[in-house]
Amino acid sequence: MQEAINRILDRYLVEKKKSFANNKLADYLRGHASETVQKVVDSKYPGQFKVSASAGQGRWAEIPWIGVFDKEITESPMRGYFVMYFFRSDMSRVFLSLNQGWMFFRDTYGLELAKEKISTAARAYRKLLGPIGQFGYESISLGTERELGTGYELGHICGKRYERGAVPDDETLRRDLLDIVDIYRRLKTIIGTEAIEERVKAIIVEQEKIPDISGEEILEIPEKIDLESVTEVVAGESKFIDRVGDDLNTREVSERAKLSGVETEKYLSALEKAGFFSSEIVDGERFYPVESPALVAKLAAFSGQGFSIEEAIEIIKGGGAIEAKKLKDLERKVEKLSNNVDSLSAQIQGYLSKVNQQTERKGFCYHFKAAFKSLGKKKS
Repeated sequence: MQEAINRILDRYLVEKKKSFANNKLADYLRGHASETVQKVVDSKYPGQFKVSASAGQGRWAEIPWIGVFDKEITESPMRGYFVMYFFRSDMSRVFLSLNQGWMFFRDTYGLELAKEKISTAARAYRKLLGPIGQFGYESISLGTERELGTGYELGHICGKRYERGAVPDDETLRRDLLDIVDIYRRLKTIIGTEAIEERVKAIIVEQEKIPDISGEEILEIPEKIDLESVTEVVAGESKFIDRVGDDLNTREVSERAKLSGVETEKYLSALEKAGFFSSEIVDGERFYPVESPALVAKLAAFSGQGFSIEEAIEIIKGGGAIEAKKLKDLERKVEKLSNNVDSLSAQIQGYLSKVNQQTERKGFCYHFKAAFKSLGKKKS
């Protein structure tokens, strides 16, 4: 893999000046490079993914690519979502990206609105995915102003980059590829495979209802609700709980927890499975207890801080115990400090006592000698 990536980075701009027809590098990209990636993916998921590559159609592409496509989602970069190696236009680096099909958004929303919608979808997917290990959510720059390249920049969900001259070894590249394919499959589990495009539209609508929250604001949320017992939150102090009223449907939980419907469903399912509450189906609709928005919001906050859902649930379960342990530790520290203060006080008192005694002794000797001197002077 390293050899294939380096060859494309090193030779593409040179070959691009030559005729596209029957070009050996273009054939190499579509053939050997694509097959190398296919073998890596098949080593873990045989037959599930299609790998293809492009240096252009009839003429050189500004941004060549190698794509990994889940056959249940898409087999081309036109629609759906996929994993892609994007070679930047100046061949300074290559991006490994979980990305989206630009043409679906352009065909559905028109050129200008499509840019907004694909960006919204990317933000929604990031929130749905949560922590993604070694990969980042930073934007990518492909060095282009053309429509398709811009669409790929806006459609980037997560990934990483490799600089020319610093492409890692085959084992690292293999591990990175399989790791991002696992994230790809995770997103597939969340979105599903039925009516994908309608599902994507629904996710965008849900995301547009939610104000954007920066990373810093997300990290501040746990401080506001950190380990508070839901049953002890004072009425009016929590924006999540309404103690009066009937059970809530998913939409109402979503609104109160300030999360998208997809995220809310994910957290509700995890909480119910963990035994925090039981839902009921009434007239074909599922309802949850009134305390569920607070639990969902708390779980989302911990998840946003980098904890897995399982870890976050354990933290919530152990909230009281954790607070008790903190209090016990604090009591021990105070007791130790108090003992230290008492010991220091005793040492100071002893020291002062000795100083006073020395001062008194010095004063007596001084006056005794002075008296003798005085008597001697009187006799003379």
